[in-house]
Amino acid sequence: MIANLGSEIRKRRMQLNLTQESLAELSNISVNFLSQLERTNNQNISIKKLDSIAVALNTSTPELITAAYTLTKDDQKDSKSQLYFLNKLNAAIKKLPRKEAEEVSKHLFYVINNLTK
Repeated sequence: MIANLGSEIRKRRMQLNLTQESLAELSNISVNFLSQLERTNNQNISIKKLDSIAVALNTSTPELITAAYTLTKDDQKDSKSQLYFLNKLNAAIKKLPRKEAEEVSKHLFYVINNLTK
């Protein structure tokens, strides 16, 4: 289950000692948008914006999405198979050329958003 994309972005931003203003500037997005994303975990974000944020955080879009996945206590029983799946998915996306990886990530993000509504 995807959880807390905004929290993951905030965590990584803070690890890099970036302010919201500096990350927004590096990502070419508004501070208000970034603030709302971090504060509300609103996952309605375009792949282009997410990619810009990932680049500014020295990571990739697939890695950022993967890191936003968490396991609940009820899911711990299945954690090995879930982590295996996520690692395989991430590895497969990394093997693709950048444009194809972006397109696949865009579709996956769309599916994830629709599943969590």
